[in-house]
Amino acid sequence: MDTFTAPSPSFLGTHHLVHRPASPEAFLLKATAPTRQNFAFSAELPEGHGLFGDSVSSYHDLLFPVESLRQTMLFAARRYFRVPSSWHPVVASGSAEITHLDAWRRDGRQAGIALELGMTPLDIVGGVPHGLECEAAVSIDGRRCGVASARLAFLAQGVYRGHRELGRRQSEESLAVWHWDPLSPGRPLPEQVGHRDSRNVLAGLPEHTGTVDHDELTFPIDAGAAAELRFEADAPDDVPPMLFLEVSRQVGLLAAAELRGFVPSHAVLSRWQASFRGFAEPGLPLHCTVRERVIGTDGRVCRDAAGRPVVELRLSFLQGSRVVARVSASVLQDC
Repeated sequence: MDTFTAPSPSFLGTHHLVHRPASPEAFLLKATAPTRQNFAFSAELPEGHGLFGDSVSSYHDLLFPVESLRQTMLFAARRYFRVPSSWHPVVASGSAEITHLDAWRRDGRQAGIALELGMTPLDIVGGVPHGLECEAAVSIDGRRCGVASARLAFLAQGVYRGHRELGRRQSEESLAVWHWDPLSPGRPLPEQVGHRDSRNVLAGLPEHTGTVDHDELTFPIDAGAAAELRFEADAPDDVPPMLFLEVSRQVGLLAAAELRGFVPSHAVLSRWQASFRGFAEPGLPLHCTVRERVIGTDGRVCRDAAGRPVVELRLSFLQGSRVVARVSASVLQDC
């Protein structure tokens, strides 16, 4: 086994990553054959973090294991799968789900988190993958309580810049005719989006749009507040992928309260699945539309196996009329 501390101490705090190579050669050469490799990540869940520790709920933050998975994938891609550092990493999709809610509750003690990760290289050319897929099992204090996954693509800088320029041009053209106002008439209180500090509020108050049969909520995203959170980005002018998870949680709590009367301090984002269709540009207005996915014809709220109410949501992130990400999410009321 190869043990080391990686990848970003400033964001993840004290943590350890263990590579469990399938062959002695991988251990000696610090590189692997382009086949599935297994890793184990462990850390203490942060309590005093400006974002992770700023919560009105009694649950650990789902964002931490997802970002841990992403950064571990990037580290493994460079160190073990020989992906050139000049290739730009792009998150194509990601997901996370809480499978045992009790383990996510804070009890005042320092909790430890562990991820068992399996990484599979994709689109291999000359022994070097152009993509990486990862599945992880999540445990807190030794209790298996969640799963997470992600798929990364690695693009040459010219290809990456070409995609960015095309997407920005399409957004600018649609914004020129649509005249979207990036600022809402007001902002929610921090506790309405699960926080105490107003600086962590990223979503504006929603507007009702859609049709009579299909109500839709539209949330403007505060780009300035998002930039201040200083998520880990893969380039200085990137919109960090973890921003979409945090915004999904905030608009999910607001939508669940608006549509079903959920109480944010007792609600938790229990499932999140995202596919990314382009690059969001930090200098352009970003907004999120939310619709409830109603199962059945009676209009009643869904419930999980324990009988707790769950709101199923469909989110779309747009710049102008260009969709940059689509998300399926569940918000659970712990009552």
